[in-house]
Amino acid sequence: MRKTIIIIVVILVVGFGIFYIVSNNSQTYTPPVSNNQQTNMNPVSNAPAISSPNTSATPVPLSATISIKNFSFDPTTLTIKSGTKVTWTNDDSVTHTITSDSGSLLNSGTISPGQSFSFIFTNIGTENYHCSIHTTMRGNIIVQ
Repeated sequence: MRKTIIIIVVILVVGFGIFYIVSNNSQTYTPPVSNNQQTNMNPVSNAPAISSPNTSATPVPLSATISIKNFSFDPTTLTIKSGTKVTWTNDDSVTHTITSDSGSLLNSGTISPGQSFSFIFTNIGTENYHCSIHTTMRGNIIVQ
């Protein structure tokens, strides 16, 4: 008889425990907020709300890379936003250049293996470029 009572008590405790866990799963926990702590929570998911960027903050610089290898630019065409700094790195075994087809915007001079050249694009449009040493090497930067 005593074993039966213990088994019934254990089953009831486990049952109430499961009921408590299941019934509290549908509720979200909201941690207390102190006076010096500001929160901006999404009421649906209790996750931080996404807000518009602070225009007074310093913008994060944009950057992109192009690898020069196997006598080609990788990627050949790159689409970026205005203000992006593009860096070409010579991962090839010979010297190359970055030269605008127009001859006016990009002029890296020679870039030895392992060296880099960077340029910040601010004008919207397409800039076609090539290697002046190996004229079959061509690339495009599309600035939006």
